Amino acid sequence: MTGQPIVNFKLEHSPKTSRLIDKEEALTILEEEHRRGHIHSAWFKDVLLDRFVAICNCCKCCCAGIEAMVKYDSSIMASSGYVSQINEELCTACETCAEACPFSAISINRGKATIDWVKCLGCGVCTTQYPMGAISLIRDEKKGIPMDVRMLSESQ
Repeated sequence: MTGQPIVNFKLEHSPKTSRLIDKEEALTILEEEHRRGHIHSAWFKDVLLDRFVAICNCCKCCCAGIEAMVKYDSSIMASSGYVSQINEELCTACETCAEACPFSAISINRGKATIDWVKCLGCGVCTTQYPMGAISLIRDEKKGIPMDVRMLSESQ
């Protein structure tokens, strides 16, 4: 089983709040959370054998990591390696994307949505919250190399 010995420790010490799930259920949970407008973040701890501690599905209203980024300009989270891009022909400046963005990286100015490159972490929440398809994620090498979760899991 991947993630040992941390998995057994968590199951033993937190039986009311933890359970084993298979890959299919994990992917379903991630997809459902993304549709809700939540971002996914992977948390590691070097004292736990450099392994995942958790995959969080955070909403902007109660996540301490997002709050630290937005309110206190603390770089607690890393970029995905992508950045949002607006298709100006499809954008109606409805503000849906700006309201959905957990990092306040999108604003509406003079009838156009604009992305603050520095604030955008490429979480993709804006791409699914706007029904017209006016926002997409593009790979941006200046934002870093995307984390390959499959590669990390295979190396353990």
